[in-house]
Amino acid sequence: MYPTLFELKVGDFLLIISSYRFFGVLAAIYFLFFLQKILYENELRKRARVFIAVMIALSFLIGARLLFIIIFFEQVLDDPELIYTLKLTNFSLYGGMGLSVLSWYLITKQYQLPFLKLTDRLIPHGALALMFFRVGCFLNGCCFGKTTELPLGVTFPRGSLSHKVQLTPNPFSFFTSPKAVHPTQLYEILGVLLALIIAWNIWKKNKISGQLSALFIIFYSVARIANHFFRYYPNTIVWPQTMQAPVMYSLIILLCTAFVLVQTKNS
Repeated sequence: MYPTLFELKVGDFLLIISSYRFFGVLAAIYFLFFLQKILYENELRKRARVFIAVMIALSFLIGARLLFIIIFFEQVLDDPELIYTLKLTNFSLYGGMGLSVLSWYLITKQYQLPFLKLTDRLIPHGALALMFFRVGCFLNGCCFGKTTELPLGVTFPRGSLSHKVQLTPNPFSFFTSPKAVHPTQLYEILGVLLALIIAWNIWKKNKISGQLSALFIIFYSVARIANHFFRYYPNTIVWPQTMQAPVMYSLIILLCTAFVLVQTKNS
């Protein structure tokens, strides 16, 4: 685990680059670069391209924070700082994705761009950006899973986030060895990759606009549901809250499946 990727000291100033932020920013830069490339190919001016990139990025951050507030409303009431903190935490991925897609849809209508076709082109880059982001989570040691004795388990070092949650009120428990946990960050990377491969192989048979995007979301959501039950959740998060995500994923799967069936029928 490498929560701090590197440190750069210039005089008395020390710049600390964390793995989580580095790979999060890398994921954003990568995705926005290819978004710009696609918009350029569709002959949009530079000012419009910059505006669109800013809107997509802001939509993602706002949507991710809003869904977090909705799911963990009780915790937010106890600690309102969770709403406006500028730290890259307290986000819900699907909230960011959802609001970004809505903004993207409105933008494509405004600039008369083919929404479904261009979204299909962005999906592989979005998938790779997700994998970059989860690499940062793994190196940071966050978003880890429950303890396990399976060979796939990963043991994070003493003092890591996963080790801290294993400690008991006994002050000497800090000296016990950390237990292995499910590497749910790596599970999700695998889930993203498999979702993209399966969706691509189904889509390429007919290449119906929008189906690559819908199929990827379906299989990625299935992977998220499976991975959800390996994740560790603090005792402060009650059972109904932990079940909101699988219910949301299931609804998204149903909607995307209906979209694929209708598109296939009309093609």
